[in-house]
Amino acid sequence: MKTIHRTLLLSMIPMLTPLSVSAEPEKATTNLTADKSDHRLSTAWRASEVIGIDVKNSEDQSIGEVQDLAIDLKSAEILAVVISSGGFLGMADTLSSVPCSVLRYDSATKSFKTKLTKQQLQNAPQHKVGEKPDYSDTVLMMKLREYRDSMSSDVKAATDTTAADNTARNKVDAKEETLTPVDQGTSDADLKTTKDLRAAVVDSDLSFNAKNIKIITRDGHVTLRGVVDSAAEHDAVVKIIGKHVDAANVTDSLTVK
Repeated sequence: MKTIHRTLLLSMIPMLTPLSVSAEPEKATTNLTADKSDHRLSTAWRASEVIGIDVKNSEDQSIGEVQDLAIDLKSAEILAVVISSGGFLGMADTLSSVPCSVLRYDSATKSFKTKLTKQQLQNAPQHKVGEKPDYSDTVLMMKLREYRDSMSSDVKAATDTTAADNTARNKVDAKEETLTPVDQGTSDADLKTTKDLRAAVVDSDLSFNAKNIKIITRDGHVTLRGVVDSAAEHDAVVKIIGKHVDAANVTDSLTVK
C-alpha cells in the first residue's frame, strides 16, 4: 500500500468526506444546519481548510493544531489526522497521529474539539516535527489500527448500552497478558509473515470484521485477535492462516460476534 501524505499533494485533493462534525458522542455545541455561511459544517472538507485548525480538549484547552493528513489514495481512506501535541504533552516538537473520528468541528470557536485525555493522546502514534513517517509501514499501520480501534470502542461504549462489556479484555491488554499489534516483531521474517497473512485474509470472501482482525507475528509465532461474524467465518479465517503457518505456531484469540 503506497501512501502519500504531503501537505502540498493533499491540498490538491478536491474534497475529503470522512471528516464529520458528529463523530464524537457528546452533546453538539452547534446546530449543523443553522449557520449556512460556514460551509465547513458539512461533512465535506478541503485539506487546505483542515490543516491549521486549532484542536481543543473537553476543557477548552488548546492541545495543538492540525499539521497534516495521512491519506491512502488507493482506498480513499484518511489514515490519520496529524496534530501538533508537543506543548500539551510537555514534549517539544511532537506530533500525534489520531483518527478523524475523535474530532468534531465547533463553529462557535472555529476549532476541532476532542474528548481525548492527555493519557489517550500520549498513547497515539507519535513522531517528531521534520520526520516523515512511512504510513505504508506494517508496524506503524498496525499501531494506527489498534489505536483507532481502541478509540472507537470507547466511543461505542459511551453511547451504546447494548455493547459488550470489554472491561476484562481491556485489563488483560493493559497488563500485557496477551499480545497487541504494538508487540509485532520487527524482523524481516515476522513482518513478511504478517503482511502475507493479512493479504490472504483481505483477499478472501469474508466480512468487514473478519478482514480487520489483528494479526501479530513475533518470533515466528502468530496471534489472531478480533471479532468475526460467525463460527463458520472463524473456521474460514483459521483455515486461511493454516495454509501459511503451522497450527502449532498460531494462537487463536478470535471471538465470535
